[in-house]
Amino acid sequence: MSRNHKDKYENSNPRRTHTFMSTEDANSGKKSYWPELEITGSIRNLSPNLWQLTHLTALYLNDNSLQRIPSEIGRLVNLRALDLSSNKLRSLPAELGDLIYLRELLLNQNYLRVLPYELGKLFQLQVLGLQGNPLSKEIM
Repeated sequence: MSRNHKDKYENSNPRRTHTFMSTEDANSGKKSYWPELEITGSIRNLSPNLWQLTHLTALYLNDNSLQRIPSEIGRLVNLRALDLSSNKLRSLPAELGDLIYLRELLLNQNYLRVLPYELGKLFQLQVLGLQGNPLSKEIM
């Protein structure tokens, strides 16, 4: 591959480039582990494999084109921070209420009119971002 061709695909922001595991560790069968995951950039669909990453403590899915979040998100029971801002969400799954360790839930700039009743189970929640949603005045 020519140098110019390679540069075209390299990440221009080194702060957002992470090596999860060295080649030696991967070849020896070692498992990777990272506590946070950021998936942004006009994504429309999420891989079902995402919901198997139960070790995650922070998940950033902001600035995409997601229209729905599947109920399987409830499997990510270790999440402390979840950012779903700037998507196209019209509803949220009740299973968000299963994320009882959640401290920060950002839902800004979506199309939400109502919130699931189950969010009331999030007793550790410290930050709830709802700006830019057409929520009823009773909720706001």
